[in-house]
Amino acid sequence: TLFQDWFNRNQLPWDYTNFDGRSDYGSFLAAGIGAGGLFSGADAMKIIEQVNRYAAMLVRNLSGTASIRQDICYHQSCDKTTNINKFALEKMVKATAYAIEILGQQSALDSWLYPMREIEEISKKKSTATVSV
Repeated sequence: TLFQDWFNRNQLPWDYTNFDGRSDYGSFLAAGIGAGGLFSGADAMKIIEQVNRYAAMLVRNLSGTASIRQDICYHQSCDKTTNINKFALEKMVKATAYAIEILGQQSALDSWLYPMREIEEISKKKSTATVSV
C-alpha cells in the first residue's frame, strides 16, 4: 500500500500486477526472503481500459497504446537504457524513495511488516537455528 499511497497522492495511475514468483524475485520468495516492488510492464498486452484511465490522468502520449505489449522491447535486442521512459523512471524512483523513507521511520519494522503470528514463527526459526561447522 505504500506504493499505492504515493501514486494516489501524486494523482498518477497504477495497476495491480501478479506477484507470482515468475520473475527474478521468485528465488527470494522461495528462500523465505521478502520481496516487493514496482512493475513497469513486460510482455502482457495493454488493454483499452488502461489506456483510457492513464490518458485521463496523464497526457495522451504517456498513456500507451491498446493491444500492443506493455513493453515492446521486453527481453528483445532493443531493451536498452537508451529507450527508458524518463517520466516513468522518475516516478518509480520517487515512489521507491517514499517507501524507503516510510519503512526507515518504523521503530518496530517487524510488527509493521508482518502479522503477529508470522513474527512468532520467524522468532522460533531464529531461536532454533544452529550453526554447522
